[in-house]
Amino acid sequence: MIPAPQPNGAGDSFTSTNYWQRLHPWCIVRFLPQMQRIVIQRFRYRSQAEEYLRVLKRLLPHANHQIIFDPAPESFTPFEH
Repeated sequence: MIPAPQPNGAGDSFTSTNYWQRLHPWCIVRFLPQMQRIVIQRFRYRSQAEEYLRVLKRLLPHANHQIIFDPAPESFTPFEH
């Protein structure tokens, strides 16, 4: 399975990145020490994320990965005044 590519920078990169992230709310995150986390990959459907997670668990059995639903990125602010 090949995950969907991220925007290639056409147009406003901030807006297109947020739009792409909103279309791909299912994330696989790796938990790091000191309550940190890093998003490994984003997916449009949970089933895609589950398949990818199965592969990650085979490749990196000691790493701590989890699927989360992230509908709006932290940096997304639709209306700024």
